[in-house]
Amino acid sequence: MDARDVLGVTPPSPKRPRNEETPPPADSNGADHLSDLPEGVLHHLLSLLPAHEAVRTCVLARRWRHLWMSAPGLVVTEINGFRSAEKLDRFVTRLLLLHRSGDGGDARLESCEFSLCGFYFDFDGFLPASAPHLTRWILTALQRQVKALRVSLGDFEGHFELPHQPLSSHNLTTLDLGNVDTNDSVLDFSGCPALLNLKMSFGHVNAHRISSQSLKHLSMSYCGFYAEERTRISLPSLVSLELIDPMGRAPLLESMPALQTATFIFDCYCTDICSDRIGRFDACGKSMCEGCYYNYQPVDDHNDSLLLKGLSEATQLNLEAVPDVYVFMRDLKWCPIFSKLKTLVLGEWCLAADLDALILFLRHSPFLEKLTLHLPPLEEARKKSMKAEKIYNPLEQLVASSLLQMVTIKCQEVDGMVLRLLKMLKASSVTFDKIIIQCLNRHSCYGCKFTIGNDHASISAVC
Repeated sequence: MDARDVLGVTPPSPKRPRNEETPPPADSNGADHLSDLPEGVLHHLLSLLPAHEAVRTCVLARRWRHLWMSAPGLVVTEINGFRSAEKLDRFVTRLLLLHRSGDGGDARLESCEFSLCGFYFDFDGFLPASAPHLTRWILTALQRQVKALRVSLGDFEGHFELPHQPLSSHNLTTLDLGNVDTNDSVLDFSGCPALLNLKMSFGHVNAHRISSQSLKHLSMSYCGFYAEERTRISLPSLVSLELIDPMGRAPLLESMPALQTATFIFDCYCTDICSDRIGRFDACGKSMCEGCYYNYQPVDDHNDSLLLKGLSEATQLNLEAVPDVYVFMRDLKWCPIFSKLKTLVLGEWCLAADLDALILFLRHSPFLEKLTLHLPPLEEARKKSMKAEKIYNPLEQLVASSLLQMVTIKCQEVDGMVLRLLKMLKASSVTFDKIIIQCLNRHSCYGCKFTIGNDHASISAVC
């Protein structure tokens, strides 16, 4: 099989500058030591090369002629040399069809990656005109029983959305989508019973539900959800969950009994924002407030937890949000008991109601061992968080977990808020030898010695 049969073009010969001397052979005999390597090693090396480079190795020697066809990995990336989308499509289509993973032999397609960036293209208009080509490549890779599939698109005009049809593969274990829009059909993974890992970034989630019985690890970064509805996440086998800076409405989590770790970071891109929340623990709910109005739609998420109930089985939680995002705050009305939680990281939202949010969370974490608090640098942001209705009975004394070993407070400077935190922790039976203050502003640290009540406290500081 000549390389031109697959590429559709003759592989260009590298040109050597006229004044450059021909390098000497590897040894005096000019032996081909690379070809002497075991076939498994050569297959691995070919899997690391861009596909068009791996195919070109078929001209090196007789042994190399068909090696690329059995490589366990295909990487379609850094495409250049193709003058049209049709030529590129012809190459990738034949690349997949000629791979021996579909011949019933020993060859297995462990991974397939389509990492395409418009910067490397020497022709315009690949997307959206060529969306059917890309769709066919993905479906063909699934038919070739690929285990790990990655599709990453960048620097193109327009968006690529997977077709409205469920993915079907009994071999797929890992799916990584970058700048790829999804829908209800795609995110119903009932046709992928072996799927374990799902990673999504910079794509629109045009779906009412994400469901899988097998998925164990989900990571979503900078993804856009619906602005007026909530996407339900139904993943009963999930072990780790990561949601970073989503756009649109926060999702609604269903029961996750196997969950161990979760990270949620909400920035200003989240539309669950109420700038008029001062004095209230929940959103204002006014019909004229766009950020609050759809908080009550649909009815089934109005009187129940959105996130915290689904996270109640976790052992490690990282929950951060800017003050105007009310998702965690509203959920505290139905705060569950975190009976397995050992490590907790909370952002500035927990300062609400004069630390009531933090107190309530600690009360529901009886086995907590490590607590980290990220305090906002701006006093105005703190004031916005502090002013909210009371949510617990102040006569109830808070006793922190007897297992609590370390409390880390990360702040810009040691100020009144830090002192209030120290006072609250002292009242909760947390001894000062367990507290570490990390001051990001070195000039604000004065040895970190404070007076709390009648006691003189020396707090460990990292400045």
